[in-house]
Amino acid sequence: MITIRQPVAVKFILTEATKQQILNEQRRQVERLTAELEQLEQQGRQLLEQAMTQGGDVAQQVRQRIEQERNTRVQQREQLIQQIQQIQQMELGTEIQNMSVETTVDVHVGDDWSKILRGAEIIIKDGIVHEIRRGGEPVRD
Repeated sequence: MITIRQPVAVKFILTEATKQQILNEQRRQVERLTAELEQLEQQGRQLLEQAMTQGGDVAQQVRQRIEQERNTRVQQREQLIQQIQQIQQMELGTEIQNMSVETTVDVHVGDDWSKILRGAEIIIKDGIVHEIRRGGEPVRD
């Protein structure tokens, strides 16, 4: 026997409660990014005015840095909006990959290697472990 480490996929079953929780969190993130963009616009104008007194090169660098920050936040916000639209369209009961954790697995002579390679999954439903699968098959306690 040998013990190996293996990633375990953690998935959750999309229920109405989970769907609303995800959508609420993503909407909060969109609002936060929108607020950051507004703050960046205000601070950016002030920084740009200060930089103008130091010369055109400094002002250009400040302008570029502000534009980069703005573009990063706009891109993040657009990705969140797309994710919101995708979640809204998903059917209840869909399994969604959430994260990955690691476990150890005992490998014995005679084990089916293909099942070991398929790994394990933990399925969460409304915050409770609903099912554990190893090699694609449910594990019975």
